[in-house]
Amino acid sequence: MESRIRIGDTEYAPLPFKRRNETIFTKKEPPHRCPECNILPGGFHHVGCALELCPKCGEKWVYCKCSGLKVKIDMHTGRKCNIIPFIKK
Repeated sequence: MESRIRIGDTEYAPLPFKRRNETIFTKKEPPHRCPECNILPGGFHHVGCALELCPKCGEKWVYCKCSGLKVKIDMHTGRKCNIIPFIKK
């Protein structure tokens, strides 16, 4: 299933997980998974992962000032289902 992050009236694609400070030396090492949701680099964080980045501001999604909603899209029907809100007060 595909997902989108809705902030205001705009939908953003989630950002894939990547290692920080990757250099030519670290590329030879085995891939490090996300320590929170265990996803491999290039994959997308699981719902509720505290390390997922906001696609609008680039900060950690659970701590940023953007109010958003993760939307799961069923590829067979095209139906959208709201699965997790992040609302800042």
